[in-house]
Amino acid sequence: MPCASPLLAALTDEPATTSDLYDRVGYMRLTQLGLVPYDAFRRALAELCAGGVAESSIAADGSTLWRRALDDAGRPRPAPAQRVGPDRDWR
Repeated sequence: MPCASPLLAALTDEPATTSDLYDRVGYMRLTQLGLVPYDAFRRALAELCAGGVAESSIAADGSTLWRRALDDAGRPRPAPAQRVGPDRDWR
């Protein structure tokens, strides 16, 4: 996925917890994106859901699960031109 968001790159079609995704993106990249505070990271994931490129659900244990949204053909939906984080372009 050329020019893919680090957040989208961390998402797959398999559900992952917020903590798992936080680890996948990594502290250094989260710092660059201004998403180190956990709440900011969750808000950025929620923005991706609102944009239709990610989906979330609640696991049996109450944790939030996130995954990449797929189109009808089973391909990842293309990322909209949007921003994530306080002042950073996410691409």
